[in-house]
Parts: sequence; structure tokens; C-alpha cells
Amino acid sequence: MLLDMLPTRIFTPRDLGSRGNALNMIRLLLALAVLYSHAEVLSRTGDGVVWQGQHIGSWGVVGFFAISGFLITGSRLRSTAGKFLINRVARIFPGYIVVLIVVALGFGPVAQIIEKGTLDGYWGTGVTPLQYIWGNALLNIVSYNIGTTLSTSPYGQAWNGSLWSLYYEFWCYIIIGVLLSWSLTRRRAWPTVFLFLASAACHACIDRVSPYIGDDESLKLLIFMLPYFMGGAVVRMLHERLPMRAWMALASAVISYALIVSYPDFGKQLASPFIAYLVLWFGAVLPSPSIIKVHDISYGVYIFHFPVIQLLLIMGVAAHGFWLLLAMTVAITFVLATASWFGVERAAMRWSRGLKPWGDLLRRDSPADGAPDPAPSGRV
Repeated sequence: MLLDMLPTRIFTPRDLGSRGNALNMIRLLLALAVLYSHAEVLSRTGDGVVWQGQHIGSWGVVGFFAISGFLITGSRLRSTAGKFLINRVARIFPGYIVVLIVVALGFGPVAQIIEKGTLDGYWGTGVTPLQYIWGNALLNIVSYNIGTTLSTSPYGQAWNGSLWSLYYEFWCYIIIGVLLSWSLTRRRAWPTVFLFLASAACHACIDRVSPYIGDDESLKLLIFMLPYFMGGAVVRMLHERLPMRAWMALASAVISYALIVSYPDFGKQLASPFIAYLVLWFGAVLPSPSIIKVHDISYGVYIFHFPVIQLLLIMGVAAHGFWLLLAMTVAITFVLATASWFGVERAAMRWSRGLKPWGDLLRRDSPADGAPDPAPSGRV
């Protein structure tokens, strides 16, 4: 195959599988981009920063999926199918379940008291708190609201509009996990490249594909998101033959721009390997504070910021200015994300590897293996 004739080169100057990269910091910046976008939209301050029909927060999710495709593919190549699945569940679900519980049993009652002056009806009016937790527990969001809370929010009664992407990210994990179950697909890049091209083609021809999938909006959204993940997977399968060079990053940026602008309907998906390379290049060359290399709170920022914004809105914080709303959102979200990381997420990942859940707080446990980025981004 032509792909197998490329010269062998590893990523330089920093191997993205090592502990010296800035991917945690980039994921945190992407999560903050999503936070900023949601703060503007939810407060009705404006439409946010939009380019080519997508908010800056939506581009943040694209970045999450690209990083995740690269890192999760690497995780699958190093793991058995069973271990891979355990690690993925341990990364996604504990923090996710915690945020559902915190919203239903913490934020929701506070909102009820602020809006109604009493908790009467909160526990028994559908969707009840327990229905919210139980109904959404498997990532596919069934209910965004709890009872009649958030009736005074400018945006509406959705408690956590960020969680939708996790369902599709987990499906991407399953797809790459199945694809790399054979020695041929693990040793050769072309099956991954083929699946990327097929997924991009399906999205580009969605009008022709729709008669075969009916009105299944979930499947259509998976077709929309999968190429972003697979773009990162393609880069991972070729990474030993791709040097990390500034001129290649610049070329990737130019090609991405040209594809996105020239083909508004599907150029973003087609450009995803180049977007992934560009994001990963920044991860390889940018400096990052040591504490961020060791501890990754980006997932917590992604899953907690939306309910924080909603609660602050019904408290009237936005009336004192958007920047106060933004500052308070960042501060509260960082506290919750940090607690989630140390108390739940990191512990669950360590437990899944047979390590002491709360041990070695100053040591990074493994190479940057990804997180659900958005985002999850993927993390091992």
C-alpha cells in the first residue's frame, strides 16, 4: 500500500504518548471555549463567536473529538477488548453520573427554592429528580429538564445541554474498538483511512443516505460526528510516519481552511485529519504548567459548566453584566471540576488499572491517553 511506503518518523520534538505534552492544557482551553460560547448563548448576550456556521464552542467539540480519536485509538492498540471497554467506562461514566446527581439533588432544589420559594412538588412533579438521573444514566439524554425548574431562565429548562456529545463519543469508542479487533486492522492504516472516508462520504451524501436510516436523528448526528473522531484515528495510525513539523502544521491549517470554506456542508468533516494534526502539533510544541500535565480537569469543566450557568442566570447574576457571569461561572466550575477529578474521575481510572484510587496525587499515572472530550475528549 502507498501508505506503508511513507518514510518512518516519530513525532518530534515531543512524543504525544509521553508525559511532556500540552494536550491536557489544550483540552482545558477547548472546554473553556465551550463554556464561553454557552455563557453567551444561555444569557442571550449574543450569538457567540461563529465561524462557518458553528459557534466557537462547537469548534471546541470538534477539537475534543479529534484529540480523542488519536488518543483512544492508541489506547485500543495497547489494550485487549475487555480492558479497553473497562477503561472507557471508568473514564466516562463516574463523572457523568456524579454530575447528574449533583444537578438533581443539589442544583435543582436550589433552583426550585429560588423560583418557587418552596420545595413542594419538586420531588414528585415529572420529570422527577430520580427520573432525571435514571433516565439519563446510559448517556443517551432522555430528559434535559427536572420538574418545572428553570422556568425563569432566559434559555429554557435544559439543565445540561453539554452532555449530548458523550453518547456519540462513546459510540466512537465502540466503533474504533471493534475496528481494531483484528491483526490486519491493527497493523495497517488503510482500514482506518477507509472508515474515515466512508464516514465523511456518508455525511456528505446525507440526503441520499436518509431514506435508508429514516428519521433516526441520533444516527444522523453520529454520522455528523464520527468523521471528526476518525480523523484523529487516521493520524494515530500514521503517526510513526508523520513528523511533527511547523510547516506541516501550517499546511494542515491551510488545507483545513480551504476545505471548510470550499465545501460548507461537509468540508469540516473532510478536513478532520488535518484539524487533528494541527491540534496535536500544538500539543507537542506548546509549553504547559506541570500541574496541568499531571491533573486534567477539562472533562469536569465540560460537564459542569452548563448547570452552573443556568443556576447563576436564575439568581440574576447576568443583570450585573456578562463578564461577572463569566467569571463566576469559571470560578465555580473550576471548583466542581477539581473536586470531580480528585474525588471521582482519577480514582475511577486508577481503580480500573488496579491502582490505589487516591494514591500518588503528584504523579501522572500513564501517558496522555485521552479523555472524552468533549469532549470529552478521550482519556484513558
